[in-house]
Amino acid sequence: MAPMAAILTMFALTFAAISWLSLLCACFRQGTVTGLLAFFLPPLGLLVLLPRWQEEAEPFATAATALVFISIAGIF
Repeated sequence: MAPMAAILTMFALTFAAISWLSLLCACFRQGTVTGLLAFFLPPLGLLVLLPRWQEEAEPFATAATALVFISIAGIF
C-alpha cells in the first residue's frame, strides 16, 4: 500500500499548496497586514478569515481536502 500512500500524500501536498495560495489572495484582499500574517503563519490567516468563511470558502475547502487526503495516507 506504499504507492497508494505516496499518491495520496502528493494529492494532499498539492491541495495544501492551492489552499495556501488562495488564502494569500483572500488575506491580501482584506489588507496587507493580514496578508503578511497569512504568508508567515497560515493557521492564523485562516483564523482571521473565519468570520467571513462563507464569502471566502475556497481556502477552507481545499485545506479540508488536504487534511482528508493526508489522513487517509496516514492510515495506509
